[in-house]
Amino acid sequence: MAGDVLSVFKEAVQSRRCCALRYRDQTQVRVVEPHAVYEDASGEIVVDCYQISGHSESGRTPPFWRPFRLRKVSAAALLKKTFAPRHSEGFSATRSRYRNGLICAVADTGAPVLRAPAPPTVPVGPFRPAKTLRR
Repeated sequence: MAGDVLSVFKEAVQSRRCCALRYRDQTQVRVVEPHAVYEDASGEIVVDCYQISGHSESGRTPPFWRPFRLRKVSAAALLKKTFAPRHSEGFSATRSRYRNGLICAVADTGAPVLRAPAPPTVPVGPFRPAKTLRR
């Protein structure tokens, strides 16, 4: 399930399409413009979205920025409606929170920013030159 939801959000970012989602098994639907999918410092996948309509547990009236933890999204669907990046509302793909594990983000140029999470680092021993064979 989580893989399917992640695929929906990645496609939405790449094609700049809105998504309808249900969060925390709530029946109410939220409509969002997903701008970035990333891994936070604890290793959890988060989607930064600009919520344009639907339910808000806080009672706040959309539109507003909202991070959604992927593990709490119970359903997500790609919509036909497209969006323009919300740079004037504060979005930037260079934010410090994206440095640890940006998976994808919308960019100024029209092409999405796609990055694979960095592989775990493996300690490497000191360099020892290879022995040369004398003939």
